[in-house]
Amino acid sequence: MVNAARLFARFLATAAALSLTAAPGEANPPPNAESPPNVVLIFADDLGFGDLGCYGATKVRTSNIDRLAAEGRRFSDAHSVSAVCTPSRYGLLTGQYPLRANDGRGVWGPAPITSPLLVEPDRLTIADVFKKSGYGTSAFGKWHLGFKTGKNDWHVPLRPGPQDLGFDHYFGMPVVNSAPPYVYVENDRLVGGDPDDPLIHLGRNAKGTVPLTPIPPEAGNRSPNQFAGAEAAHAQFNDYEVGTTLAEKSVEWIEENKDDPFFLYLSTTNIHHPFTPAERFQGTSETGLYGDAIHELDWIVGEVLACLEDNGLAEDTLVIFTSDNGGMFNIGGQAAFRAGHRQNGDLLGFKFGVWEGGHRVPFIARWPGRIPAGTTSDQLLGNVDLLATFAALTGVELTDEQRADSVNVLPALVGEPEQPLRDHLILAPHKGSHLSVRAGNWMYIPNRGSGGFGGRKPGDHTFSGPPAASFVGSVNSDIENGRIKPDAPPAQLYDLAADRSQTQNVLREHPEVVAEMEALLNEYRPGPKENAARRGGPKKPADPAAKRTPQSKPVPSEKPTAAADVRDLPRPAETKPNVVVIFADDLGYGDLSCYRPGAAETPQIDALAAAGVRSTDFFVPANVCSPSRASLLTGRYPMRCGLPVARNENVAKYRNYGLAPEELTIPELLKPAGYRSLMVGKWHLGMDVAGSHPLDAGFDEHLGIPSNYESKRGSDHDTLYRGRTAVQKDVPFKALTRRYTDEVVDFIARRKDEPFFIYVSHHIAHNPIVPRDEFLGTSGKGRYGDFVKELDHSTGRILSALREAGLEENTVVVFTSDNGPTRNGSSGGLAGGKYCTMEGGHRVPAIFRWTGTIPPGQVSDVTLTSMDLLPTICRLAGVTPPADRTLDGRDALPILLGRQSETPHEALAYYNGTNLQAVREGNWKLHLPRTAADQPFWSKKPAPGKGFVTLDQPRLYDLGRDVGERHDVSDQNPDVVARLQNRAELFRTELGDVHVRGADQRAIDLVDPQER
Repeated sequence: MVNAARLFARFLATAAALSLTAAPGEANPPPNAESPPNVVLIFADDLGFGDLGCYGATKVRTSNIDRLAAEGRRFSDAHSVSAVCTPSRYGLLTGQYPLRANDGRGVWGPAPITSPLLVEPDRLTIADVFKKSGYGTSAFGKWHLGFKTGKNDWHVPLRPGPQDLGFDHYFGMPVVNSAPPYVYVENDRLVGGDPDDPLIHLGRNAKGTVPLTPIPPEAGNRSPNQFAGAEAAHAQFNDYEVGTTLAEKSVEWIEENKDDPFFLYLSTTNIHHPFTPAERFQGTSETGLYGDAIHELDWIVGEVLACLEDNGLAEDTLVIFTSDNGGMFNIGGQAAFRAGHRQNGDLLGFKFGVWEGGHRVPFIARWPGRIPAGTTSDQLLGNVDLLATFAALTGVELTDEQRADSVNVLPALVGEPEQPLRDHLILAPHKGSHLSVRAGNWMYIPNRGSGGFGGRKPGDHTFSGPPAASFVGSVNSDIENGRIKPDAPPAQLYDLAADRSQTQNVLREHPEVVAEMEALLNEYRPGPKENAARRGGPKKPADPAAKRTPQSKPVPSEKPTAAADVRDLPRPAETKPNVVVIFADDLGYGDLSCYRPGAAETPQIDALAAAGVRSTDFFVPANVCSPSRASLLTGRYPMRCGLPVARNENVAKYRNYGLAPEELTIPELLKPAGYRSLMVGKWHLGMDVAGSHPLDAGFDEHLGIPSNYESKRGSDHDTLYRGRTAVQKDVPFKALTRRYTDEVVDFIARRKDEPFFIYVSHHIAHNPIVPRDEFLGTSGKGRYGDFVKELDHSTGRILSALREAGLEENTVVVFTSDNGPTRNGSSGGLAGGKYCTMEGGHRVPAIFRWTGTIPPGQVSDVTLTSMDLLPTICRLAGVTPPADRTLDGRDALPILLGRQSETPHEALAYYNGTNLQAVREGNWKLHLPRTAADQPFWSKKPAPGKGFVTLDQPRLYDLGRDVGERHDVSDQNPDVVARLQNRAELFRTELGDVHVRGADQRAIDLVDPQER
């Protein structure tokens, strides 16, 4: 029994809180003052603003929820602080924005299957608030906040977990109904668990997993099981019984705890996909399984309300009903739309995005005798506000740190405050680049688009953003035919009082509002620790340009960079060096004389190497051009940034395939620091795809051609563009290298007084092998050698321009290649070349020079990658890399300065198109089994230099002793093979594989990416 004195003290505090929050002239004395109020919080999953009858839906019937609204108060401006499930739950339980989680790195996406507990056990939660006041507490349903510390291996007990966050009891789905394990967890054990048959996580595509309940395709996506064992626990789970089970368990718990004050947190799986309502609900709506799942949700609510009424608890219980985010336009949502249902009503956007449809949600509160029946409120509130509200309700005093970002909105529940209780609210989509702020009636989004998922056509599970907005008939001034207009503003501002549907972006009309909103948002963007600790109203922000982009977070599969003495490293804020990246095309590891005696003489590049660092172990994450370019600019694996195969401009399937506008590039990140950026040469990332042009990717100036200089690449293959304007048709190929070099030399002269970034993307040494006439015969190595001589000459001109401008000591020069060579070039003794995952396809020349700072004459065998350029350049410029996404690159500056001799990369993934073919850890490299069907079209047929087209068993090589990959040592090292196979599974789970969607893999807008 609960201590009576403690209950009485809590009740007095409650009464005092209510007396302070009543509206003027409104009586507070409750008719049921003898008993403290219970609280039931029902948290629906993916329920949109327009999914209920009381919010305007006509194709579904929600009589129980509508009755709840009729007997209480319905809010029209309530929000989940994240448009994604896991971070929304984090905010609800803790009262703090999910961007503060993970030591300030934030929680941005759904927690993976092996996630640890994401809420620190010592962080105060809403359950803790009730525990402090003597309540019994229980959570039912979807958890999706992880278990245990470190990687969750799913060995029981699953602690820390809900019981370490203030809940006396927990029963439900441990992750989400669309992801394994498909079992129930009660407290810290599997329901039906057997110590002799433990749950075993095998990973994706594993054999021997426990079979699942059959569901039809129209039910929507459900991930395959990844677990073996625990057969009895699996047998207790049936997709079609989840809603019924959660309702029954919740009712049972209420009846068992009705004699003492209680807090029930019911986190339904309805209406998340797959849509598997019980048979009795199927066919009851006009909108297919989507609406049927809503009907089941309404029944669940009705069961809880009936239980309260049957036990005489209705008058003594505050019931709150809301959703974790807006509706998702998945298969079920699209079917419902075709039936005439608008899941998010008149709002723009969907789940995962920061437009209103992603986070404005239903919010209903009923407390008979306290909350006026049949009323509505337009008070702005967020789900983080429930912590402070429940503390006020129970009389629990909170410190500023405990209150976090929560505001007490109890006055809005029980009264009619004359003034807004919140002056602003921070709202997060899936991508931190679109972290946004609502202040008063203004909504400011610091980027184009929604920051959500990127599916582009009907039928896509992730259909969202501008294409989906146009598909459903939403009007927005930035969008035309499903794409962002080229002349659309770079950010968005909406007046929601006049334009709740966000039809007009008024950013350009209100620059003073934009400045204020940007300053406010800068107070919250992940960055220095003082911002992470921010509480209450906004402070005067620091220099916005210095904090415009978020801080980087570590990759789960990587270890932190080894410690280095950085006390006397260059101070980026003072130096802000210029950066020139020279990116050759198809240049092999052995194509330069500083890498291989006997190669064509390259005196300019050799001198560059002698003046800095020459890397002998530099990895590019793709063996073809487009993906390699995307990775260099974004610091991310091609699978992660959505460009794993090369474009072909003359093939229809690639029409919409390009660099996603949501990706952040080096020039975009440098812009706030005052850098001017130039791109010259081959783009090959979708110049004609909306949002994928170099100018859309952050470059201020551009001169080049869209792709390779080959007629099979389309009619524009020989058209030279300056920005978006064609300046010369039928440009001779021989003229291009000199034209690009002239442009760079001119830019250096014009921009020498401000920091700049130059990206020189050569065509050399890609086909056609056509050197300029003055280089013919100069190498003694044939036309290919002459071609390399022209590349060397161009490099020398750029270096001379820097020297003549007095910029040699304040410019970092990087020279490297996009992938290994074709048959024309040399891989310098490495196996394979372009198009394969042998070392010859991925290990390329790389040279770094920063005169006066990087010690000259270094030859480094420390493993680095082209993805390291982004974080390294950000470090040099004093720019904070983005924290809203995983970066695969690492800051290489300590290594380049000779202060660190250990690679910052724990492991590397070798992809061929979308196929994961090898993993590397230190000097160990494991080639994985594959079939010809797994291979991209360029590697399906055996050919010299193409590596393994098929492989039945894994092959292991020790690159320290056998860089040519000639001697398979897998039989002698089975433990290494097993370890690297596990490492491959981690990469596969995170980045994907052929026919496997990774947890952090950007959608690929291609049909059958591995086929031409």
